[in-house]
Amino acid sequence: MSNNASATTSVTTTPPRKSESGLPADLKSTPHAVGSAVVSEHIDTVGVDVSDVRPWIARDVKNFKRCGADEMLQQLLEMCAAPNQSLPPSQKSTLLDTSLEAVLPLCNGPGVAQKIKQHLTKFCNIESETPSYSDFVAAANHALRELGKVNIPGMPDFQDDDETNIVFHVNDPSFIHQKHQGEKSSRKPDVVVVSRQTAADIIPEGKSKNVYRSACKAPTKDHENFQWVDVRTTFEFKRPKPRLPHPPSAYTKDYVAPNVLYIEFMKETDASDSSTDSSSQSTDSSDQSTDSSDQSMDSSDRSTDSTSTTGAAQTSHSNSNEAHRLRSNKRGSDHLRSNEPSTNKRSRQDEDRSSEQEERRNKKKKKGSYKPHPVIQNGLYVAEMFAAHTARQHVISFIVNNDIIYLWWFDRQHAIQCAGINFVQDLPRFVVLLFIMQRMGYKQWGLHPLFEPKPGYKGEIIVEYEDDTNKDDRDNKGQDKTKRVDLTLDLRSEKRATHFGLRGRATTVFPVKSKALSALPRRSHFLNKTNKLVAKLFWPEEARQSEPEILEEVYKIAKDDLDVLGHVPEMVWFHKFEDTSTAIIRKALGIDDAGSRVLYIIVFKKLEPITTLSGKKFLLAWWEVVKCHRALWKRGVHHRDVSPNNLMGYRLRGRFISVLNDFDLSSMKDLLSSIQGGPRGFERTGTVPFMALDLLKPEAIAGRVEHVYRHDAESFVWVLTWICLRYKKGKLLRKRRPLDEWLTVDAMGCYEKKMGFLGMLSTMRPTRSHEGSFKVAFECLDVIIISLSPTAPVLTDDEVFKTLLQNHVPQNVREGNISLVN
Repeated sequence: MSNNASATTSVTTTPPRKSESGLPADLKSTPHAVGSAVVSEHIDTVGVDVSDVRPWIARDVKNFKRCGADEMLQQLLEMCAAPNQSLPPSQKSTLLDTSLEAVLPLCNGPGVAQKIKQHLTKFCNIESETPSYSDFVAAANHALRELGKVNIPGMPDFQDDDETNIVFHVNDPSFIHQKHQGEKSSRKPDVVVVSRQTAADIIPEGKSKNVYRSACKAPTKDHENFQWVDVRTTFEFKRPKPRLPHPPSAYTKDYVAPNVLYIEFMKETDASDSSTDSSSQSTDSSDQSTDSSDQSMDSSDRSTDSTSTTGAAQTSHSNSNEAHRLRSNKRGSDHLRSNEPSTNKRSRQDEDRSSEQEERRNKKKKKGSYKPHPVIQNGLYVAEMFAAHTARQHVISFIVNNDIIYLWWFDRQHAIQCAGINFVQDLPRFVVLLFIMQRMGYKQWGLHPLFEPKPGYKGEIIVEYEDDTNKDDRDNKGQDKTKRVDLTLDLRSEKRATHFGLRGRATTVFPVKSKALSALPRRSHFLNKTNKLVAKLFWPEEARQSEPEILEEVYKIAKDDLDVLGHVPEMVWFHKFEDTSTAIIRKALGIDDAGSRVLYIIVFKKLEPITTLSGKKFLLAWWEVVKCHRALWKRGVHHRDVSPNNLMGYRLRGRFISVLNDFDLSSMKDLLSSIQGGPRGFERTGTVPFMALDLLKPEAIAGRVEHVYRHDAESFVWVLTWICLRYKKGKLLRKRRPLDEWLTVDAMGCYEKKMGFLGMLSTMRPTRSHEGSFKVAFECLDVIIISLSPTAPVLTDDEVFKTLLQNHVPQNVREGNISLVN
């Protein structure tokens, strides 16, 4: 494990993205991420009900990769191989064949094999979905109990331990609950896999503790609910065909599926269409998934997820008329006098969160309920399993369609779907899969062995790594190069920021304590005196410039630029977990995929959100970040993700010092210019509700618009507007707050919402805490309206800074003399 830094060490350079990135060479920036990463940090506003997050989960899973069933089984066997039994390559490569031979007696013999067949036969005869769960679970558990006697060279021995030994369990209609930034989710997967101990724990007092008998029955209201932290995996069922072919009289290991089956779901065919998500296409592809049994899935997920490309394109072509209309509808900023009555009643904004949640749920009930496509349902369960753990590396889940079982592998890069396995006709492969699941340790299930050696671990962790500083000198002296950093994450803190979703950076932030890091010497140019620390865990793109490297360049600039000094985050230490790369599984499966992600942890000095400020203090803090951003841009560090969550600060001698935070989407001009044939941007270049209008159009979504300074400058205006309308006295309004809808639409939908907002600008009222700041925002928005005209002049970066931002900020704020600001 390398790439570590303390407050006094240098940062190892992460190699930049190469030109063979897999993206078209004519791109000027990378196309937007459009999945759950867009809304995760605002999940308390968006909500976690199925209808809330369905479009985002759909976008996360729709462009999955494929692999063969045998390839995945072989890789999982190798992944589970006992570390203390080193198999020669020739023996390792035949693990699947060896395993199939080993389980054949269990499939064809007397006793247990016949019981399994009986349950599979009953499963095939049942004509509806829900009653079939019991026999599926019974067959799987019979096989698991017998597999405890099976030993395969190179594989770990069976451990008869209630904490680690697994059992299949019917869950529907019981709910599993979890909280995400105050929002409570309730899901009911059909079947779950848990430990025997967990299965026993939910049985009511006084009832038989026979977990295998209990597992075949739906939990009653007397049972305890399962918790997501205890769920190893889930099975989502679909049963469109009433009767299925019975098991054969005998099984062989050489079964050949009549067709290679995959669940087809919303596949994209062209980058330019990436913004249009038509869920009505969410059905199995009949040309690729047909055999003698009907493999079609009922897709009740029929709504269109986003605004059509044509509509937004037409809007963009009428900018001249639109700019004229917006100008004519707009009044001067003098209409913002504090004594003017507000059109929004704000007397109830501080009502508790539960009433807001209840109101949202009631609206959804009026719309009626629907059952989403099983791929989306499966994705929701995976998101819950990711969220239940710290730094979970991957999740394995399953969809059962008739008698075909589809294994899905999810990590922060994207999903991989394994070709279907017919668990009735090809029982040996299903039993090998069960054998793998039985021998998987917590690490193989995706839990990070350091952060979570067992589910729900909350104790101290020790990160060990080799310090490469003055390597040659230490080698000569024979000193130990191993460094150790203690970390205690506060996983229950109300200040933590967790992630809900599947793909992307999946950033989580926790308060952390560390004796080793607290004892490190401070750099002279850091001004934040707090002793409190926070840990940021995230999954950046592996082949791009690392955030620690960019921050080191920022610190060099801060030493001789007062607009930057003190206005950037203080990185105390970081670590890159090399063995977590998402490229490892893809290389093993032979999946040709551009890009990969790897887990990082960075420890920073704690900061406070700028949204806690009001009035003149807020406006000054906002302006100081604007200046810091401009100074960095001129020196070649391009932030590219201006949002309220990235405007932070700390207090120094009673004054709030604002900070431009979060540089993991930033880029450096000198480095980018050296990349031949590659895009000038890396990931999505901003947070959708705060992105410039130009970056929300179809050509930008397709990656054909270069991200330039005026885009970030415009983002500062949207951030200023957002806070002025949604925060009062440092708190987010609980009721009747405007602009929530910007969080619930995709990029082009947000473009239309913003254009509509500009047309209604004269009706917008800020909170009383931000009336002065909104006058600045109002004048800045007027400049944006003027710039929509095709005849608007092209401005230099300095001209953009002055005309869009600086000219509208009161002089005493620009000079830092806020005592004169009213």
